[in-house]
Amino acid sequence: MKGFFDRTFLPGIAFKNDKKGDRKGLLNAKSARIITTAGDLSLKVYEDEYQSSGLIQLKKGILEYCGVSHIENHFIGPLYELTAKERKEWLDTITGLAITDSL
Repeated sequence: MKGFFDRTFLPGIAFKNDKKGDRKGLLNAKSARIITTAGDLSLKVYEDEYQSSGLIQLKKGILEYCGVSHIENHFIGPLYELTAKERKEWLDTITGLAITDSL
């Protein structure tokens, strides 16, 4: 994912810096949805032990830095504990969100 962000969130496209070094995000009219999956981590462990570090880096260090102001997050995990029915429900939820987002 890092390579994707390095190659798409570029100066002049996603943000710009003026001669004084002040940054301006160029994605102000954009929103984002972050879907985090964890194979063996619960949300509690992710928040307590990792302090949601990956989410914070993506949300603040990339998206907010580039001006994205409306960011939603969904955490799915631990994946190995989900039943087939729960996995289907998550897939249906995410599909519904994608359809709603595209309208």
